[in-house]
Amino acid sequence: MEYTDERYLHTGTTAMPPKADWTAEMVLKSQNAHGVSVVEVARGAGGTWEVVRSPRNRRITANTPMAVSGPAAGHRLLKTAADPAAGTLLGTINNCAHGYTPWDTYLTCEENFNGYFRVDGAKETYQAEDSALQAAYGIGGDRNNWATNDERFVVTADDPNEPNRFGWVVEFDPFDPDSTPVKRTALGRTKHEAAFVHEARGGRAVVYMGDDEVNQYVYKFVSKANERALRALGKSPLDEGTLYVARFGVGGSGQWLALVHGSGPLTAANGFADQGDVMVKTRLAAKALGATPMDRPEWTSVDADTGLVYLTLTNNTSSAKVEHPANPRKPNTWGHIVRWEEITKDDGGVIGT
Repeated sequence: MEYTDERYLHTGTTAMPPKADWTAEMVLKSQNAHGVSVVEVARGAGGTWEVVRSPRNRRITANTPMAVSGPAAGHRLLKTAADPAAGTLLGTINNCAHGYTPWDTYLTCEENFNGYFRVDGAKETYQAEDSALQAAYGIGGDRNNWATNDERFVVTADDPNEPNRFGWVVEFDPFDPDSTPVKRTALGRTKHEAAFVHEARGGRAVVYMGDDEVNQYVYKFVSKANERALRALGKSPLDEGTLYVARFGVGGSGQWLALVHGSGPLTAANGFADQGDVMVKTRLAAKALGATPMDRPEWTSVDADTGLVYLTLTNNTSSAKVEHPANPRKPNTWGHIVRWEEITKDDGGVIGT
């Protein structure tokens, strides 16, 4: 569920009730309406699909315990007063789209998580690092009124990190109802629209992702090694590898830039203390590397026969839009599609558009 319309979710309402009338029950109802449903279906005797009463059926909601893996696991920027070890993250929200893996798991993508929080206190009371993160991701608004009855969605200068626990790709096993969903932080923290998994040369898992906001970026994660070999060793292909961001050139080519701590400007001196910092601050890291701002990058796909990659872009009517051959129209009301060939197919490589 990407979002709820609170006007119609609560009994007897046709308009948003005042915040003062919001109850804990209303908040919990809204939170339970968010997330992902696992439903088993089967073709019946008459040829129609029917829901099966199955132990696999379950809801993964805004309050479901999540494991966290990758560079940001246990990271200081994920620690909160309620979870000082950042060991268990609660919930997944604003699940816009999805992906699925060759190893039969499902990826759900957290998109516009930023508007679920109320930010208390003046900007001057926050550490510069926290203010920069809030600005980069647009934290604030409490559009669902959860902060009225759930302190987890109240951001303060003393406890600013709950928003950093969202904006991830979450992997879960739909065939194992007892399995714990995992936030895969190696895939970066953005407003993920979707995640398309492609098996590249050498058996590496490649995940293409768009950050769905105007003037944001396109990403690619490449697993460290053959995904089958990693899984045979008990390792997730989505935890060991490199995240890249796209820089499109003006002559029909481009380059994938590695978001790796210590590479170029991604250093402690510039606010990136470690690889976990780079992943939590993905947008800031991509900007520092000089990635190409795009016109709301959304879905990606790969032609299995040709290997060509397709990216859909929705629109960009922002006054801050910069014209670029990869985003040629200003304003761009209707969006467009970019297609490219991966000239080097098993690592960062070069883009030929």
